[in-house]
Amino acid sequence: MQLETQRLILREFQREEFRQLAPILADPQVMKFSPTGVLSVSQTQEKIESFISSYAKYGFGKWAVIFKESDELIGYCGIAVETIDNREEKEIGYRLAPRVWGKGLATEAAAAALQYGFIQFRLPYMLNVVERANTASIRVLEKLGMKYERETVFYKTQMDVYRVDSTT
Repeated sequence: MQLETQRLILREFQREEFRQLAPILADPQVMKFSPTGVLSVSQTQEKIESFISSYAKYGFGKWAVIFKESDELIGYCGIAVETIDNREEKEIGYRLAPRVWGKGLATEAAAAALQYGFIQFRLPYMLNVVERANTASIRVLEKLGMKYERETVFYKTQMDVYRVDSTT
C-alpha cells in the first residue's frame, strides 16, 4: 500500500523505522494530547508492531508519512480500529514532528487516508476523538469536513467525537 499526495508519501511501516519514529513520539509537544503521553523506544517498537498487525488484520492501519522534499519520515497517519462508546469504530489519526507543523501536512495526509478508507474499504464514515483543548487538531478535522458529534470518555479522558461520512 502506498498513497501519494503533492508533498507526501503514506506507506506501511517497516519494523526498523522505530529509530526515526521514536524521537517524534518521545517529544512532549507531539504527545501533549495523547492518552499514553510520551513513548519510549520500546513502546514505539510496540506501536509499529501494532500498526503492522493492523495491516494484516484489516488491510489498513497507521502509515509512515514521508516528506517527499527531504525523503524523511515525519510521523504517522492512517486509520485505526478503536473502541469508542463500546463500539468498534474506524478512527483517523495522525502525529507529525513539530518541525513540519503549520504547513497543512496533517490535513494533506489525513485527507488521503480518509479518501483511501472510503474508496478502497467502502467505509461509510470515520471518526476522530480529540481533546477540546487541542485546537490545532480540531482545525485539521474541520478542514477535512469532520463535524462535532458528541462528547465521550476515551482512555479515561473527556474527549469530543468528530465524524465525517463517505460521499461515495
